[in-house]
Amino acid sequence: MSDLVRLLDRDPIAVDADGSWLTGRRVLVAGAGGSIGAELCRQVAAYCPELLVLLGRGESTLTATYQSTPGQRRVIALADIRDESRMREVFAEHRPEVVFHAAALKHQPILEREPAEAVKTNVWGTANVLAAAADAGTEVLVNISTDKACDPTCVLGASKRTAERMTAWYGPRRWVSVRFGNVLGSRGSVLGVFARQLAAGEPLTITHPDVSRYFMTIPEAASLVIHAGAIGQPGEALVLDMGEPVKIADLARCMAALMGIDPTIVYTGLRPGEKLHERLVGRAELAHRLHHPRIDHVQVPPLDPAHTVSIDVTALRARITRQLSACCLLSASQPQPQEATA
Repeated sequence: MSDLVRLLDRDPIAVDADGSWLTGRRVLVAGAGGSIGAELCRQVAAYCPELLVLLGRGESTLTATYQSTPGQRRVIALADIRDESRMREVFAEHRPEVVFHAAALKHQPILEREPAEAVKTNVWGTANVLAAAADAGTEVLVNISTDKACDPTCVLGASKRTAERMTAWYGPRRWVSVRFGNVLGSRGSVLGVFARQLAAGEPLTITHPDVSRYFMTIPEAASLVIHAGAIGQPGEALVLDMGEPVKIADLARCMAALMGIDPTIVYTGLRPGEKLHERLVGRAELAHRLHHPRIDHVQVPPLDPAHTVSIDVTALRARITRQLSACCLLSASQPQPQEATA
């Protein structure tokens, strides 16, 4: 942890999340086998929920989370969020009062090549979770989003923006989204790539000398998610002030220095859909700080999940991407995504 904080060149962000609102409640974490999902389970367990349901599709990662999570009242629900009937079955059985939705596909370059998979998991899978939670009477739901959902230019961002809008549609329930940047130490993190390249004596590959990103640690991310459930209002996205963005090249050099290596850096060019710099709040969004000096609240326009059903995942990639992007701009009164004809 101390090395990660040194890489960020800032003090850890103290959200001071009070998770006492979770005590004695039935809580479900979707994506419990992932880096953030697993940390969420461990932090939630500290507040003694009545039941903690670890939902995910990877039996090995779920088992690892289960074994690292304290408490007696915890169960594994092996399930894929793409499976609508299975979602309804799990939610009907456990009837969670609180849901943390961390299940998603998150690797931007892969999703640019496979937009249909982003739709199936990040959009339709999220719709399955939301519908099952609504039927089960879930009171609080926190959807984990990304800064790429702000004015999205990539498939990942568009799919997560659509998920934010679908979550907002379920008002007046206290269902919210939480937006943050890259999570250091998570699976797929750039640190893992750099570590492998440095260990192999290879050059460090970076897309652009000026590319920058917002970063936070896994415990910071999980703490923010729990706090969002306590202070978020229906239809909001909550955004943590993570300080100044960090240049990836500076992060790479700092990591190499910690390992005592003088690195060679090769710049490969920005990838399709990739921004030079990310934003945390969209250009058309108004941010307000209502409860915490480092957490912004922004309103998200709702979108009926039924509007996403017409996305044709059998189409060519470019057409799928256009349909997905249309969902980000679609008015709630329109019956279906309006695709550009060109």
